[in-house]
Amino acid sequence: MSWALVRVDDRLVHGQVLLAWGGRLHPRRIVVADDAAAGSDWERDLLVSGAPGVAVQVVTVAEAAERFSAEASAEGAAFLLLRDLGAALELVRRGAVPARLNLGGLHYAAGKEKVSDYVYLDASDRQAVRELRAAGVSLEVQDVPSSRAVALAELGVEEAR
Repeated sequence: MSWALVRVDDRLVHGQVLLAWGGRLHPRRIVVADDAAAGSDWERDLLVSGAPGVAVQVVTVAEAAERFSAEASAEGAAFLLLRDLGAALELVRRGAVPARLNLGGLHYAAGKEKVSDYVYLDASDRQAVRELRAAGVSLEVQDVPSSRAVALAELGVEEAR
């Protein structure tokens, strides 16, 4: 089964992922692919401790790309969490191409424009979206599994701004 959820969410491991998605998909493993967190003992320990009963691994994006295919055939469900679209694009550039990418939380920051209640994008995000789509990745906005997944293109994110 494995990769039950590949999600971009700037909060990484948090209640929505654990309770809503975890309650629905029952992951055995969560892989957090984030260069900054992988390089910080404190952040890595915090993320690992945030999901009791689930094996959490915090790795660089390069390490996640190396493990991507092997994990895809592993027993049980797994989540792959990325902090931003740049990390998702780096994963794809390294040869790990998920069929679907869930956008669950890219929150407001200066220079970002609202796309949905919980997704804000800037010019570099939009460029990453174009490149991810060109690589064959389907991008969907969906905060929790009980809400309807909406294709990012339906929200008018096709055009460059």
